[in-house]
Amino acid sequence: MQHPSAQTLVMKANLKPGLMTRTIYAPGQPPSFLARWASRLALFFAFVLPITFLLHRLFGLPTQVALNIAAACFAGAALVLVMALVAGLDIWVTGRQGAARIVVATTVASVLLAIPLGLLVLSRKWPMLNDVTTDVKNPPLLAGAEKARGPGSNPVVYPATRFASLQQASYPDIKTLEIPRSSEETFELVLQAIGKLKMRSAYEAPPDEEPGAPGIVEIADRTLVFGFTDDVAIRISGDETKSRVDVRSSSRYGRSDFGRNAERVRAILKEIVGRLEASVPNADAAARALRKKEAKAEAKALREGSPASTERRPKRDPSRSGARREPARKASPQE
Repeated sequence: MQHPSAQTLVMKANLKPGLMTRTIYAPGQPPSFLARWASRLALFFAFVLPITFLLHRLFGLPTQVALNIAAACFAGAALVLVMALVAGLDIWVTGRQGAARIVVATTVASVLLAIPLGLLVLSRKWPMLNDVTTDVKNPPLLAGAEKARGPGSNPVVYPATRFASLQQASYPDIKTLEIPRSSEETFELVLQAIGKLKMRSAYEAPPDEEPGAPGIVEIADRTLVFGFTDDVAIRISGDETKSRVDVRSSSRYGRSDFGRNAERVRAILKEIVGRLEASVPNADAAARALRKKEAKAEAKALREGSPASTERRPKRDPSRSGARREPARKASPQE
């Protein structure tokens, strides 16, 4: 017969006949297996999630990879809660050790799951938009962003059928900005505005009035907290006397932008208006542009040899031309 200390001491308490019998093991028994691993997994996920955030924000970890790791952490936290629940029932019935581990696992997992749940609740305060533009019928194109966006990201094509009416109802103040300046001068104002906002342009193309091509400025801007990249396109169209500025801000990832794109569009438009009011309009710009246009038209007419160009061409003075040729005839040895 084994010594009682080497045996599993069991105490059974029958409360009433027919009811559940609770068995209490001795304190020397190992703690619950599920409780032990639930606490370990909870602390592991709590360590991985902030490391992933720092790698994405500061060291350029791809967004899709960071989102996959975060999703795995949140799913693991949900699994930890299930493990803690089962371990808690086991401890309650058997009296096994591990209650402190269950408390740690439940607390850490609850904090982790509070992040996506809090974001879900917060997103309800904003319209379900991830692309905002001043021109919902013909938004600026995101040509450069198409190459930067990979699998799992939002498309670059503006979903007008789903977003146009929702944006107009949610952000009626976001409209095309009309400026009484030439498109070339407005293009310079736009560059000054994005420089003031500490945004770096990824692509710039000034407007070309002859073929009617608008000016384009594309920006890849990152959010302040999470470091997600949003693509911005600014289109400048017009002529020598007036121009139109359209801005589009689109999130690469996520269904909701929490109002960030609308805030960015407003900030850009406000800064452009500020640059416009602070600058002095060039009174001679329109006159120079008009003279330049007339000079181009006259040069084109001269090249084509049209009757209009022949009439504009200055006629030679016969007396002056004869005077130039006269010395040559006197000096000719044949005479």
